[in-house]
Amino acid sequence: MCAPLLAVIVGLFTSHVAAAGQDQPPQAPLTRAAELEAARRARAADLERAPTPNTVERAFTYIEDTRIVGRVFNPTRGWFAQIGGAGEGNGFTVGGGYRHPTPLGVVSARAVGSIRQSYLASVDVTRTFLPGDAAFVTATVTRRHEAAQRFYGMGPDTAYADKSSFGLSATQADVVAGVRITSWLTGTAGVGVLQPDIARASEASRVPPTVDRFTGAPGVDVQPTYTTAQAGVIVDTRDAGNARHGGLYQVHVRRLADRDQGAYSFSDTRVDLQQFIPFWNRSRVIALRVLAQHTDGIGQAQVPFYLMPSLGGARSLRGYERQRFRDRSALLFSAEYRYEMNPFLMGAIFYDAGQVAPDWSDFRFRQFRDDFGIGLRFGYSNAVALRADVAFGGERAARLILGFSSSF
Repeated sequence: MCAPLLAVIVGLFTSHVAAAGQDQPPQAPLTRAAELEAARRARAADLERAPTPNTVERAFTYIEDTRIVGRVFNPTRGWFAQIGGAGEGNGFTVGGGYRHPTPLGVVSARAVGSIRQSYLASVDVTRTFLPGDAAFVTATVTRRHEAAQRFYGMGPDTAYADKSSFGLSATQADVVAGVRITSWLTGTAGVGVLQPDIARASEASRVPPTVDRFTGAPGVDVQPTYTTAQAGVIVDTRDAGNARHGGLYQVHVRRLADRDQGAYSFSDTRVDLQQFIPFWNRSRVIALRVLAQHTDGIGQAQVPFYLMPSLGGARSLRGYERQRFRDRSALLFSAEYRYEMNPFLMGAIFYDAGQVAPDWSDFRFRQFRDDFGIGLRFGYSNAVALRADVAFGGERAARLILGFSSSF
């Protein structure tokens, strides 16, 4: 008797509740103003729930909001500071310059130096034409000295014990014209003069001089003066700053004519392909790079050893010493998995493989050298302020690499 009676009571109660629900008037649709107010309250609630930023995060937020990096290092006019720019292996390089618009174009003068006695000084003038500055002409005069270059001999099988050092100075003047055909396609062409000179390195007391160890290397005794001609095509679809999407595809060809006797005239072709593949709302990025370079003597001419492509160092085979391998041709593959740890810090896992050879047809799979490693990139959306990589797989147990820009 109790069970049927209880079922009847429950049925009557639920039917009453359902009927009461049906009697409720339908809710009126939110107005546009109400929707905006609701969204504002939701954002405010999210901000209240967000963790309080720490000191480092507040510092990078201040840097990004105030654009202080651009105002200090790359202003449109006036004095600016510069860190780096003298090339790898020259130690911590610092300096500055001045930029000023004139009727001839924007004039920039800069100079940097390092405690390793390396320096770079340059003056350039850039004038733009056409709507949107679609065309430009840049004239540049540069004087540089890299005091601690390395040479181990040519080819993929050189011995680490043959390490030598030299200093490379060069005075260079170029005039380059370019046209931005679209926002992502640019073509350039130019001419110039290059006068290189090699000498003993600043580290010659610790590392044997190249001029003594490799007396037969091409260009070790004579450094000619060159006239140069160049042309290039650049396709750039990357997002601005610290790239997480798009690609960069460059082809650059130079011809260097020896003005003295023609014994060291050569051509230089460089192809650089980079692709950035984002996923998980761009918090993860697969970064890929293929870099190929080939120098070839014109006729019976030779290529000076110090102008041949090289592999090894912070931007190529990171597990090996800088300029560890050198020859007339070089091929490099790099891959990085970059993951965002917070808005100002990214982690990276990378792998490099590369080889040098007399010609592209001489590359052999078994002769590729490779390395792998992990790294951290401190910075923000516009730039990598500091990079720290630890590379394994080279001739040493591990190499620590510090830099002020991304690997590529």
